[in-house]
Amino acid sequence: MGKLFVLLNIIPIILTALVLFNYYSVIDGVCSRYPDENPKICPLLGHTGHSIEKPEMTALKAGDSFPEGIEFNYVPYTEEKDSITSCGIPQKYNASKEFADKKVVLFAVPGAFTPSCSVSHLPGYIKNLDEIKGKGVDSVIALSMNDPWVMSAWGKANGIKNDNILFMSDSGIAFSKSIGWTRGADRTGRYAMVIDHGKIVYAENEPGGDVTTETTMFRFHKALDVITLFHKPSVPASLRVLTLLKQVSAQASETATEDQAADHSHQNKLQRTEFELNITEDPPTGDQMRTILEYMGARHAGRLVEGATDSGDAIKKLGENPKTFRPPVTVDWNNGRAVAGDNESEIMKMIAQLPIETNSV
Repeated sequence: MGKLFVLLNIIPIILTALVLFNYYSVIDGVCSRYPDENPKICPLLGHTGHSIEKPEMTALKAGDSFPEGIEFNYVPYTEEKDSITSCGIPQKYNASKEFADKKVVLFAVPGAFTPSCSVSHLPGYIKNLDEIKGKGVDSVIALSMNDPWVMSAWGKANGIKNDNILFMSDSGIAFSKSIGWTRGADRTGRYAMVIDHGKIVYAENEPGGDVTTETTMFRFHKALDVITLFHKPSVPASLRVLTLLKQVSAQASETATEDQAADHSHQNKLQRTEFELNITEDPPTGDQMRTILEYMGARHAGRLVEGATDSGDAIKKLGENPKTFRPPVTVDWNNGRAVAGDNESEIMKMIAQLPIETNSV
């Protein structure tokens, strides 16, 4: 009896010790990576200092490459499954591979069949689908957190019974999370992007709850090219380029407005070289720098990044110290051109080469 009594008393002690040891191991593991996560407990375990940097969600920008390894799920439309209540078999869609040789418009919504998405967002794309496809777009993709069957039904409910718009599921909102464009913890955000043969040429997130005209229509109705100026206010050359681009943009806009107000006999020959001016004081990302050097040639690396000898060296130096970037740099992402410095003639040449839009009545 004495041995049994001792054993019954020892077992709870052993179990408690195992639980405490396991708890200690978990806390110790967390503190070893993130010592400032719990400043009261971690120092007691001998862990001080700063946390290991956690992976950051990186929003996509014009000039970035579309990420590798991105897959969506969807149900391809077939006539046999024409009914909204018919369920096809979901398939994987390798977006990274498919986007590499296509021009794609991708727009995301927080949820299929929700009021704003169904009344304001999706109808804008459906109404202007011919115009969008007429600008060389190969695929239009509607993306949401819903499963592939719900997305398929949403497309059919809106009269899309072909592959003019592909309705896809961002399963687990994995892609949206990776770029930081989500709505709450479990919904895709409301965003849009244009991918041209694997390169992002436009990307915009709509953080609020409303659907704006710009986001909904993706600015296709304006047919504007986007000119990005990597700007630094303390650099005189950058200020000169900023002034020049603002003047040219304003003049182009005024000319288009005057022409549009003119007699209808001239409307069918309306020409304009309007562009949207995007000014950023952030240096280019590594991906953007790689793209810019593809436009300009690797021999110009030293003009863009101080001390750089080639493209790889420029990206490395920029990553180590963003202050090595040498603004200004003007970039036309849509047409693959870039100008470093304040060479007015080169910048004006870039603008003059923008595609001329012809509107018809």
